[in-house]
Amino acid sequence: MASIKGGQLLYTKTRKFLTSLDLSNNKIIGEIPDALVYLAGLKNLNLSGNLKTGYIPTIIGDLKQLKSLDLSMNKLSGRIPQSLTSLNFLSFLNLSFNNLSGPIPMGNQIQTLDGFSDYEGNIGLCGAPVSRSCNRNDVTYNHVGEDEGQEDNKGLWFSEGMGPGFVVGFAGILGSLHFFGSWRLAYFKTLENVYSWLTVPIILNLACLRRKVFN
Repeated sequence: MASIKGGQLLYTKTRKFLTSLDLSNNKIIGEIPDALVYLAGLKNLNLSGNLKTGYIPTIIGDLKQLKSLDLSMNKLSGRIPQSLTSLNFLSFLNLSFNNLSGPIPMGNQIQTLDGFSDYEGNIGLCGAPVSRSCNRNDVTYNHVGEDEGQEDNKGLWFSEGMGPGFVVGFAGILGSLHFFGSWRLAYFKTLENVYSWLTVPIILNLACLRRKVFN
């Protein structure tokens, strides 16, 4: 038995591929596993009426065949993934009565669904079709929602690449100074000029100050 789009369907045959997963009202705890996206043929996913926590997986948009998604009456938090807008066959969505926050994704199939009832009970949500308008911080996040994990990885790659990049650049400068005599002379001449430009005014000021003190 599976509950799809508010109705009950009874399956009497074993299917080669799993197309419907109904685990509603079972008091299941924990986060929604990313492994669900491996069920590529899934058309109905109903996890409503449980105790699911954490975030809606950002990769849920990989379930390209999904027609019905019900995650209502749980304890899910965080943002609604932008990837939901890529579900072109989605005709039923219920995310009501969770702790979701931030802007509701816009675009494609998701805009043709029922509206407010899909999102009610999430006081942190903003944007159409709910009544609360998004502020600047909410909108700023919008571009991150689709690739949350990827943006974090980009920052990690950048920070990890700074060390090796500095070493390679510094080694390149030393190599150039070693093999090109004219570059070496120009480099040290520049350092000498900069040193003189910085130290001469300081020495003169100290000398003037010393005379004033002794006088």
